[in-house]
Amino acid sequence: MLIAHKQKTKTERKIFISKVLVVASTMLILSWSNAWGQVKPEANSSCKVVGRVTSVGDLRRRVNSLLCSGDRINPMKGRTVSTLCYLNGKFIVFKESGIFDDRENCNPPHDTVKLCTGLNPNDCNSNNGPGEEQNVPTLISPYGSSMLSTKPLISWYAVPQATSYTVVISGYEFYWEKTVDKTITALPYPKDEKELQIFNTYKFTVLANVGDTPISSSETLVVSVLRQEEQDAFAERVKQIKELNLPPDEAAIWDLDAVFMARNLLNETIESLKARVAAGSQNPAVYRLLADRYLEAWLPKEALREYSKAAQLAKNTNNLDELARVQEGLKIVELYNHPPTSTKPDQK
Repeated sequence: MLIAHKQKTKTERKIFISKVLVVASTMLILSWSNAWGQVKPEANSSCKVVGRVTSVGDLRRRVNSLLCSGDRINPMKGRTVSTLCYLNGKFIVFKESGIFDDRENCNPPHDTVKLCTGLNPNDCNSNNGPGEEQNVPTLISPYGSSMLSTKPLISWYAVPQATSYTVVISGYEFYWEKTVDKTITALPYPKDEKELQIFNTYKFTVLANVGDTPISSSETLVVSVLRQEEQDAFAERVKQIKELNLPPDEAAIWDLDAVFMARNLLNETIESLKARVAAGSQNPAVYRLLADRYLEAWLPKEALREYSKAAQLAKNTNNLDELARVQEGLKIVELYNHPPTSTKPDQK
């Protein structure tokens, strides 16, 4: 049996941090470009970029041109124009002239579900939030509550006293566990274990052990793998984006992030941005957006690391817009790390 934590105290702290973050996170979200707090670099100071032309056929715009809110698509006679909407992650085909982001085309879906994230703490239940206890192996990945991957990387924060960790994944008629040495805090999905099944939900848990005895457990992370129809749709959208032959950083920051975040696929967009970091990107927007996504995954430590790199690169290139976005994100990280010690009691 697991040794119980001070669950009540931990839950109360999460609720308190969530309340403190509401005001700051709301201000940050409102300063960004769409309903998910998704940051889209702007073509100029007065242009809110909401999409891209993805085919030839427009009278005025070339393929890969960015589209601002209110822009009109004007297909040539007998031609159609394909576009990608950043607000809902969909490819839209215009057969006749029309405003790109009108109510029938490019707009956030009406049935968008608000998720509990580090940028939306007011939508959280008491069992969600950043890990506060040093002796608990808080899960890092998978990220978010939905994903495409059936073989995700499982990672967690180290526990000083632990001599080993046990990773447990369970679901309907599905279970495996694997114990690893204390030096390991990231486990690639084991090749000898059955992979996750499409359109099923799984629970991820990591136990910290001393000898043969568990001393603490991470909070269980519940993640759903998208159904086959959605898997196919995302594969097709990613294929279309790759066929545009965009600069890799640009594709990751704008197009891939838009497609993935339209379905709140934090796991996929974080992995996409991490790949750009691993490739040696010097674009501050890559690191800043990765930090934003880490905040949404309740990972302030990772967010701080990426914000710091983004700030350095932004200063080196005198990118004041990115630097301002970094500063807004750092304000939220600061509230995670140093929440106020007291607050006024709720008014009844």
